[in-house]
Amino acid sequence: MTPRRSAGFTLLELLCVLGVLSLLLAIALPRLSATLPALALDRAARQISSELGLARVEAINRNTRSRTIFDLAASQYSVELESEGRFESEGAARELPSGVSFDSAASTRVSGGRISITFVPRGNTVDNATVAITSAGGGVRRVIVSGAGRVRIQ
Repeated sequence: MTPRRSAGFTLLELLCVLGVLSLLLAIALPRLSATLPALALDRAARQISSELGLARVEAINRNTRSRTIFDLAASQYSVELESEGRFESEGAARELPSGVSFDSAASTRVSGGRISITFVPRGNTVDNATVAITSAGGGVRRVIVSGAGRVRIQ
């Protein structure tokens, strides 16, 4: 009789593969964790840019003023629409992701720890401003609003 070989892997082969995978993971994990603050910072910048763009569109569509108020100390911001001469909040205040905060030194038009950007019905703003955010990893992104209402990330 000829010996029959069974299909499958031996215990030694499985242990070798697990050892190689754990070594690769040990090398890749520090690099991955170093990129997470930068990803959170980019996400926060895109979130702020989108909210400002939406506030501009709301001002144009509703033919009224809209403003976004950034509370630098609390790391949150809110969007308000004008109704009968008063600004009313559009939903709850939005918070920045964990590890991301506003940078008041690199921001412009800071007054009382806040930045207010108001869009008029034509879509432009008189409050052209820069909202700077920073992460725990040391990165900085700037969301810039021009007088024409254009929002860009730098």
